[in-house]
Amino acid sequence: MKVCVIYGSESGTAERGIRAIAKGWKESKGIQVDTIIEGADAARIGLASLAEQYDFLAVATSSNGEGDPPFNFHPFLKALYEADDAGDKPLTGCGFAVLGFGCSHFDTFQNCPRLTDKLLGQLGASRRVKRAEVDEIEEEAGDASKKTWSDAVAKVIKSGKAVASNVCDWTQPADT
Repeated sequence: MKVCVIYGSESGTAERGIRAIAKGWKESKGIQVDTIIEGADAARIGLASLAEQYDFLAVATSSNGEGDPPFNFHPFLKALYEADDAGDKPLTGCGFAVLGFGCSHFDTFQNCPRLTDKLLGQLGASRRVKRAEVDEIEEEAGDASKKTWSDAVAKVIKSGKAVASNVCDWTQPADT
């Protein structure tokens, strides 16, 4: 299965987190991640091209400021919105999972990861793992969330089944 990791990170937390996860997949599970790129680069490639080139998209991002996407993720989120507005389904045939990073002190906690999860599903991609939401305030719980998400994604990748029924609605996990 060809895997692409797409990240958006303002301070580097989401990027470091997903790179460590991808490294762990390779070292402990024998999973090769074909590409790790910023959301801006994924947008330049194009959504339809991503679906043609990759079977699975592992997406990690945070929210910035008032719930905005990180600077290096904004073009990707914009491309998702434009395809959704056009009624397109360019990601049909692709599986995905979203890992969100943020701080629950902000009212807009997980805004960008949640919107990304929703739009990927609306654009035809198959949600194979429930979104994990990492709160920087709860370091121990965040580490557990990342591990659970990482293990679930690795299981999907190893299964070779990128496309299947959505495991849940984009609204899960719900606000706490």
